[in-house]
Amino acid sequence: MLKIWKVTFNDGGWHSGNLPSFHIIAESSDEAKKIAIEKNKHYSNWDVWAIEFKIPGYVIEVYDKKTYKREKNLQNF
Repeated sequence: MLKIWKVTFNDGGWHSGNLPSFHIIAESSDEAKKIAIEKNKHYSNWDVWAIEFKIPGYVIEVYDKKTYKREKNLQNF
């Protein structure tokens, strides 16, 4: 199942502002970190962590395009 992950990078220093973060869609936190590093190679030596993106009181369902179309077609059948 796909989830939305907030992947954050830290160079190990002190920061008064926001750290560089990216929202990535992936099945696991490890996969999300890998994708984020591939897309942002200049952060490859930084510490990285991923947290699942959640909104309290809401259920977030993420589909790939093919699965979404299939589910909609089954619902409309």
